[in-house]
Amino acid sequence: MLEPMQIPEPLGLSGAPLETLQAVMNGVSPQHSQLILLTDRQGQRERARYAALFMTGQGTQATAQLSAAAFGPHFGEAGQTALAELVHWAVSHDMSVRETVLNGPEFDHVTDETDAGTVQQLRAASNPSDAGIYTKLPSKVEAEF
Repeated sequence: MLEPMQIPEPLGLSGAPLETLQAVMNGVSPQHSQLILLTDRQGQRERARYAALFMTGQGTQATAQLSAAAFGPHFGEAGQTALAELVHWAVSHDMSVRETVLNGPEFDHVTDETDAGTVQQLRAASNPSDAGIYTKLPSKVEAEF
């Protein structure tokens, strides 16, 4: 019998963008091939919150690592900056960037507790995304880089 994919505890702390960014950079191997940004907003990026799902491999060989919900404008300027840095870091390590939009309660459930089946559904539902939409920040935040 094949072993199901194990999902470790999420990296970082919910609502703590800079701490979560550091936990991701220290806890995720750059060999991961995909960054799937999970968000609770479509068409409202200025209010969105994000969590990061890192995937590598396929099928029973797949591995996944999830971050806490801590990125994006919902978490203020620190959240915007952390999101931009996260995406820049992923792209600099040749990861593809994808996005999956979830409704609010589903987003909360996934980021609090997830399993291998849910991770596979999130991966299948993800769409390619332009990294630039996450790294182009309002001028006030860009000045802080």
